[in-house]
Amino acid sequence: MICRGCTLYTSCEPCPMCISAIIWSNISTVYYGCTKEDAEKIGFRDNYIYEYLNKRSDNVVKLVQINRDECLKLFDKYKKENKLIY
Repeated sequence: MICRGCTLYTSCEPCPMCISAIIWSNISTVYYGCTKEDAEKIGFRDNYIYEYLNKRSDNVVKLVQINRDECLKLFDKYKKENKLIY
């Protein structure tokens, strides 16, 4: 479902997973109440994840690229067969 021009109302600033879904859904505006700092005070680790995304620390998750050429072939096939742009 594409939500271009849609608005989302939520009780808290979106976590990294939610902001990814919001971006992929093309939601254009998000209104939120509490901040990610407020969420941290009740046990959520949003800031920890945002910090990881900024620095990409191997201490959290080790990302290792493999088989790029083979995967690029899959991407090319997808591009030729799928005309839906997200």
